[in-house]
Amino acid sequence: MTTTESTNRTMIEVAGNPVEMYSGGSGPPLLFLHGAGGNAGWQAYHEELAKSYTVYVLSQAGFNGTERPEWVYTITDLCHFNHAMVEALGLKDYVLMGSSMGGWVAAEMAAMSRDQIKALILVGAAGIKPEESEIAEIFMVSAQTRTNQRFYDISQVPNREAYEKDPTPEEQLVAHSNQEMASRLCWRPYLHNPSLPHYLGRVDTPTLLVWGRQDAIIPVECGELFEAAMPNATLKVIDNCGHSPALERPADFLAAVKEFLAGV
Repeated sequence: MTTTESTNRTMIEVAGNPVEMYSGGSGPPLLFLHGAGGNAGWQAYHEELAKSYTVYVLSQAGFNGTERPEWVYTITDLCHFNHAMVEALGLKDYVLMGSSMGGWVAAEMAAMSRDQIKALILVGAAGIKPEESEIAEIFMVSAQTRTNQRFYDISQVPNREAYEKDPTPEEQLVAHSNQEMASRLCWRPYLHNPSLPHYLGRVDTPTLLVWGRQDAIIPVECGELFEAAMPNATLKVIDNCGHSPALERPADFLAAVKEFLAGV
């Protein structure tokens, strides 16, 4: 987890529940939703986006510093909680960005209510089952296997040491808790919603889909299916890149995001 002097870590209250939040920057609002591994804190790409946007990085219900309300059991429940979170922050005309499971959540949130969502950015998003390939098993494998799945070439990651070092006992507890929550949300059906492609046909919000061509967790075919399902979506595929382009190919990722945002 990384922080900078320009980052503010706070707790906000959503429907009576404390929610951990990192925020920074100034300008229009951009809300980032993390994946199944949990909130990794304020990252270098958040810092770069914060030069033009007020960036909010929140721990979703059941992850990291945010407790799970007793009624949150499914991705749909999580989306309703997140909409309450948006209201608590008073976000209007905001950019919604989600990675992996967070991309799935962002897509479902837009399908529920997109009035205040100015643009969507889905990065290696789960949520749609591929037809020709498979979503990888991530819950019943070792942490090292998940790291190997996540990156095509870890030597490209600027802070690769953070992903290669042994976790502390505290980090192991957080990771276990996050994995338990992600399993609760994503296990059946596994990392997808069969109805999602049908919901997305009504989502005309400008949408950027960013995928690593060598994504070994959520195959690029899923990005193609998202693009086919959404009437205003564009797929950007980054070569020599795995499941986390913002970390593995940050320059290419940020170039794609900035170009997209300049046009919305």
